[in-house]
Amino acid sequence: MNCKTNTYQSRFLVKVERRQVTSDELRNILKASPRDAARCVLVAAESGMPGAQIVYGQMLLDGQGVDRDHVGAFMWFEKATKSGDPEALNMIGRCYEQGWGVEQNMTLATEFFEKASKYGHLWGQVNFAQMLMRRNDPDNFSRCISMFHNAAVVGSGKAQLKAMNSLARMLEEGWGCNADPERAAFWYIQAARRGDHWAQYNIFTILYKKNKKQEAISWLKNAISISDNGFRRRIAALLLARPEEDLRRQGLDALALCAEGKLPEDLYAYAVALNDGVAGSPEPLKALLFFREAASAGHPKATLHLVQSSKPQNAYSFLRVMNAAIHRLPFFA
Repeated sequence: MNCKTNTYQSRFLVKVERRQVTSDELRNILKASPRDAARCVLVAAESGMPGAQIVYGQMLLDGQGVDRDHVGAFMWFEKATKSGDPEALNMIGRCYEQGWGVEQNMTLATEFFEKASKYGHLWGQVNFAQMLMRRNDPDNFSRCISMFHNAAVVGSGKAQLKAMNSLARMLEEGWGCNADPERAAFWYIQAARRGDHWAQYNIFTILYKKNKKQEAISWLKNAISISDNGFRRRIAALLLARPEEDLRRQGLDALALCAEGKLPEDLYAYAVALNDGVAGSPEPLKALLFFREAASAGHPKATLHLVQSSKPQNAYSFLRVMNAAIHRLPFFA
């Protein structure tokens, strides 16, 4: 996309106005050329189009095609709220929740999520229900279940998956209702089949408790393979603490995938697990390779480990040299 000329910008704006381009459609424009697209989206945002204002705010939030600017992002989201756009209301809520470009304020975050939810905005409903859950007020639990259920049934994408997981958790743990593991499993499975790794992990825990170990571990393996390293690190710690060796092995596999990212901390964590034999017999030689890689990447504990592990060998070599020297002395002849 190229917005170098006013003529092109005019054509872009006319095209946008005629099509009534949505926020999602504008986001798709960014894929071709983020920097050029950002200029075009800014022109549309400055013309007062709420959808463009939201997208440009998101670009500033993510640093996509422009320099990251959370304060500027908040400003554009706020402009878009003047039209009553529910997505803008939801994003203002997110800014207050996360402290993006504004001081963190959970009360205001909840208020904006509630406003978005009243327009039927699915993320607004999910986020509002999440905020109510955090308050841990039983009077709100049935309301949360209702909102999560609605988003789970009529929603799509990540908002639907979040709603399914949250609904399943409330049903599994009995938030505002009698615990219902069967209904919880139903919603976990719905999310799991749509590729949600947390739902797949939750299905694993339910099935494993029922002694359906083969099916459970199949879900666990899939969750580990499709997820990100943030998820893998979290569940690796849980799995490695388990007494069952088959689960510790899955935890070790999760660490191995993290180590592929070459971050020093992940390399070191995997090396320690291998060296300690957390999922079976220790593998010191394999661990040594990862300790060295972590040390080369600047990890201080990995460096210290290499120094300490080399001391016995150096001491032994020193004693061998001294012993040979002593036996060469005249009185040993």
